[in-house]
Amino acid sequence: MKRWRHLLVAVLVVPALICYVIVAMIFSQWIEGISGIIDFIFYLIAGLAWIPAASIVIKWLADNESH
Repeated sequence: MKRWRHLLVAVLVVPALICYVIVAMIFSQWIEGISGIIDFIFYLIAGLAWIPAASIVIKWLADNESH
């Protein structure tokens, strides 16, 4: 078994997600207060935008571990 992929995902995904959150917080400072609906749309998109990237990583991990 090649468990190095699990370690790689654990070591790289968490810091990448932290960086994503920091960037989203920086952008939110520019957008916040313009309009309530714009705030809602931004936070909705920013809150869900990381899911496609995470699903690609999880699919890669699952595909390579199933062999």
